[in-house]
Amino acid sequence: MKNVKNNLKPGSSTLKLSIFARLLISSLVFFVMLAGVSLFFIYHLNRFNQVVQSIVQHDASVVEFSGRLSDLLLSQARNERLFVLLNDEQLYRNYLEDGVEFARLLQIAQGELDDPEINQALQAVTLQHLEFTRLAEEEHRLRRSATAYDAERYDEEKQQVVAELIATLQGIRQASEKSVFAKISNLRETGEQAAVIAVLITIGALFIGLLVAAVVTRSITRPLQVIKAKTREIAHGNFQGDLQIASPPIIKELAIALNSMCHKLQELDNLKSAFFADMSHELRTPLASIKEGTHILLDRVGGEINNHQQRILLIISQESDRLINRVNSLLDLARMEAGMVVDHYSRTSLSTLVRDALQGLQPLAEAKGVRIVNHIAALPPVNVDQERIMQVVRNLVGNAIKFTPEGGTITLTATVRDKMLEVAVQDTGIGIPEGDLERIFLKFQQVLPARSDKVKGSGLGLAMVKQIILAHGGKVWATSQIEKGSTFYFTLPLAE
Repeated sequence: MKNVKNNLKPGSSTLKLSIFARLLISSLVFFVMLAGVSLFFIYHLNRFNQVVQSIVQHDASVVEFSGRLSDLLLSQARNERLFVLLNDEQLYRNYLEDGVEFARLLQIAQGELDDPEINQALQAVTLQHLEFTRLAEEEHRLRRSATAYDAERYDEEKQQVVAELIATLQGIRQASEKSVFAKISNLRETGEQAAVIAVLITIGALFIGLLVAAVVTRSITRPLQVIKAKTREIAHGNFQGDLQIASPPIIKELAIALNSMCHKLQELDNLKSAFFADMSHELRTPLASIKEGTHILLDRVGGEINNHQQRILLIISQESDRLINRVNSLLDLARMEAGMVVDHYSRTSLSTLVRDALQGLQPLAEAKGVRIVNHIAALPPVNVDQERIMQVVRNLVGNAIKFTPEGGTITLTATVRDKMLEVAVQDTGIGIPEGDLERIFLKFQQVLPARSDKVKGSGLGLAMVKQIILAHGGKVWATSQIEKGSTFYFTLPLAE
C-alpha cells in the first residue's frame, strides 16, 4: 500500500479554525445570504407600497379634485345663466355659493397636491375662473344699472371661458390617469425584473451555500479520511510517522498523536527486528554445532549406537535443520528490512527460473497428490537477482502445495502489462478470508482456517516474498475465494 501523504504542511495558509468555528462561519454565511434575499424582497415590496400609496394619495386625489371642480363649475355656470334669463335672486345666491366653494376647493387642491405640473394647471384654472367671475359680475352690474349691453357677446365669452376651464380640468384628470397607467406599467415591469433577479439571487445563494458547506465539510472530513487511511497502513505494518495535514486544531492534535504513536511503534518494530537478528545470529553457531555433533554420532565416530539411539539422533538432526532454516529466514528478512542485502542482478528469462524452481518442488507435490501446471513460456527478459526470484517462486508454490488438498491443481501463468511482467500462482486450495489478504504478507502472520489445523509454518515466507519483490521494483498481492482457492500475483519490471 502506498504511503499516505499530504502536501498541505503545517505552515499552510489555511486558517487554523476549530470545527465549531468552521460550522459557525458556515451558519453565518447561510444567515447572511438568507438576510440578503429577505432584504431584497423587503426593498421591492416597499417600492411597490410607495407606488400604490402614490396612486392612492396623489393620483386619486387629483381625479377627485378635478371631478368636483368640474361639477362646481358647471353648477355655477348653470345658475349664472338661469339668473340672467329668469332674474331670480336665489339663482344668483346659488351662483355665488358655487363660486365660493369652487375657490375654496381649488385652494385646498393647490395646498395638497405638490406636483409642479398640476399646480401650474391649477394656477391656469384660477385665472380662468377669475375671468369667468369678472364677466359674470360685470354683466350683473350692467343689468342692475339698466344699461344697454351686448348680452350675446357676454354669453359667448362666458361659455368660451367655461369651456376652457372644463378642458383644463379634463386635461388634469387625463394627465393623472395617464400617470396612474404609467406607474402600474412600471410596477409590472419592476415586478417581473424583481422576480427574475430574485430567482437568480436565490440560485446564487443556494450555490454559494452548497459551496461553503462542501468546503467546510471537506476541510473536516478530508483530514479524517487521511487519518483513517493512515490507521490502515499502521495495521498493515507501515509505522512511518509522516502524517502532516492542514486541519482543525483538534484533528491536528490527533494527527500529531498518531505520528508519535507511529514513531513509538517503529522503534518497537526496529527493536524487535534487531532482537530477532541478534538472536538468530547467536543461535546459528550452537545449532550448527548440534547438527555436526549429531552427524558425528550417526556416523558412529564415537562408537556403536542402537536403533533407538539412532532414531533419536535422526529426530535431533531433522529438528536442527528446521531450526537452522528458520534462523536463516529470520536473518535474511532482517537484512532485507535493513537494506543490508546485496542483490546480484542479471538479465535473464523468468521462464527458466520458474522451471528450475519447480524441479525441486515437483516431488513434494507428487507426494501430496497435487498437480502443478506451468503455462509460463517464452517471455521478455527481466533484470533480477536469480536466486531471490527463485526463492519467491518456491515460497509461493510451496505455500500453494501446503494448502491445496489431494487431487488439487496449481497453475502458473504470466502476462506482460504496461512494461511490467505479471506472474500469477493459482491454486484450488481452501482459500483465504478477504479481510486477511493484506495481513498475510506481514511477519509472523498466518491465516489458518479451521480445516487447516495440521498445516503449520513460520509466517515468514510471504513476508520475504514481499520484501524481495519490493526490492526489485514490483508489487505483490493476492485474491481468494473460500473453498475455491487463492491466486498470488507479483510483478517485475521488464529489462531495458
